[in-house]
Amino acid sequence: MNGEFRKLFSLALVASLALGTLLIFAPVPVKANPTTLEVINSIDGTHYFNFTSDVTSVGDTFIINITVVDVEDLQNWQIMFGWDAELLEYVDIWLPSDHVFAASGKTMVTPPKMPQPDSITWGCTYINDPYWTFNGTGTLCQVKLRIKKGVSAAGPTEVSCDLKLLNIPSDTFLLNGKGTDITFSGVDGFYDYKWVAPSYTPEFYIKPAVCKPAKLGDIFGLEVWVRNVHQGWEIIGFQFSLMWNTSFIEPAIGPSGNYYDNGTFMEGFQYYPNGVLYVADINQHVRIPPLHSIPDDYNFSKFGVILLPDSPPADPYHAPYPSGEGKLLTVYFKATMQTIAPEEAWTWIEFITFVDATGTPEDTYALTWYMKVLPVSTVSCHYRAPQKTLGLTIDLFTQYNSPYGGQGANQPSDMFGPQQQVELYALVTYNEYPVQQKLVGFEIRHGDYVSWREATTNAEGIAHVSFRIPWPCEDPVNEIFGKWIVTATVEVAERVANDTLGFWVWWPVQILSIEPKQTQYVQRKTGGDPLTFTVEYITYSMQEIPALITATIYDELGFFIGSDKIQVTVGWGEYKYYNYTACEEPPYKSYTWDVTIPMPTNAVVGKGTAFADAFNDFPWNGGTPYCPEVRNTQDFYIVKPT
Repeated sequence: MNGEFRKLFSLALVASLALGTLLIFAPVPVKANPTTLEVINSIDGTHYFNFTSDVTSVGDTFIINITVVDVEDLQNWQIMFGWDAELLEYVDIWLPSDHVFAASGKTMVTPPKMPQPDSITWGCTYINDPYWTFNGTGTLCQVKLRIKKGVSAAGPTEVSCDLKLLNIPSDTFLLNGKGTDITFSGVDGFYDYKWVAPSYTPEFYIKPAVCKPAKLGDIFGLEVWVRNVHQGWEIIGFQFSLMWNTSFIEPAIGPSGNYYDNGTFMEGFQYYPNGVLYVADINQHVRIPPLHSIPDDYNFSKFGVILLPDSPPADPYHAPYPSGEGKLLTVYFKATMQTIAPEEAWTWIEFITFVDATGTPEDTYALTWYMKVLPVSTVSCHYRAPQKTLGLTIDLFTQYNSPYGGQGANQPSDMFGPQQQVELYALVTYNEYPVQQKLVGFEIRHGDYVSWREATTNAEGIAHVSFRIPWPCEDPVNEIFGKWIVTATVEVAERVANDTLGFWVWWPVQILSIEPKQTQYVQRKTGGDPLTFTVEYITYSMQEIPALITATIYDELGFFIGSDKIQVTVGWGEYKYYNYTACEEPPYKSYTWDVTIPMPTNAVVGKGTAFADAFNDFPWNGGTPYCPEVRNTQDFYIVKPT
């Protein structure tokens, strides 16, 4: 490789001489500072690449700048760059847009990329016509490496290696415009990857958080979810026990013919199809000591969801380990008790959270691959027995599937966005049987916006009207946003019944802020401080919806610095009741996104500007904004080094 590359340089020099561009050379002055060739972290400008398991995982990549400092008369360069092949693996090497020869306007010549497991040899020259060389400090190239070996609480807890410039000056060299070596010293980098305990543990919860079956005998499913799963714990399984009051419900066979259906969360981390084992012990009461007993009128079911190990020659368990949030399984029950409206009966469907004398959970925990039992937190489900309603009733709801449409007496519907179509349905029954051909009146109110409609019930006892959320030309947000209330009324045999429905109108996703984490970021020719921001956004949506959140940064002159994006799913994912008649604002779900934008060397010193936006999809896919754009209110500056 070295011989071929020097030949390539020689050919370039011959071409330059043939063009008469190297006839005159200026004498090389005595340098005040020695030239160095340095391995630099593209994010923080140091020579250190320190990572921890709570932030970085196996498979993640990082970028290395190979930077020349204080050089004169540079026309050709080559590096042989090495690492520990057990810890890291090569991804790519390239010339960045601001590399040292970018301003020359010359035709660049680079050899083929032929990396070895532990090194890469590569370089660059150009056809020198007319004569030009680089002077100063700048980036030669960038190298991307991938983390190959992980760290674990079970060991090794830390791995490290040098990131070295090899064989100076035979394989790593700098050449001037005459084709002779430039003397320099190398400054290597250092890679370190350390395991640290994650700052949080998983939590089990049930969807819906409040369960209200419609009638006696209904079979309903409760989804058991897990969230706050950090891959740093290296979890391979979850176990939990659910207990319930036997006076209210009993286990039931679901649509699939089983007491429970498999989830989807662990499947995202399985090593092969059907690589997740589900086990269950359904409808038990007796607990053998030393296990804690449960109340006499309660039963329980125990469930386990476990990743099956990989087969040789791969490790039995390996990254990526489960992380994030998802559904573990769906459990089915039947409503066995009801009340007569307006009487209500409530109970809890809850996780068994007993611990033994050593503090180890008996039933509900996460399990790591090295057989450590990890405690978890839990959130129970509040259950209301179904109510039988006698006489004339009317139920007003919107087009959303139950329960998100506000099905049930005086329930709120999920939110609507600006200019969205609202479909209103009113179900009229007498002793729970549909009543048809009855006129139903509708009154729709929001501030000064008041309208009246009517419709006739069909064979299913449903009357239907629709309207679109208005959007006036003057101050539409203050005019339209907030609480809307709809009342539906019907009369049957001189008996009158009504139902009231509330819903919230707002941006489906709203960006609240994008603010810098620091007020100053230092610019350097070797790569400045990364610009860091926090984006806050919310949604009132009970149902889950897709969102594209973006951040875009400009410098003081309006030049583009960088941008980033995340595609997420937002929303509660469950019905959230709120008392809209008391002018109560619905609950919203808030999110934060930490953004890091690398500082390009061409970013000017001065005040910067940050913008954040929310879309339902990329504009090139036809996506549109969810809400108005937000910019930073806290000033931040790009500053010169001190």
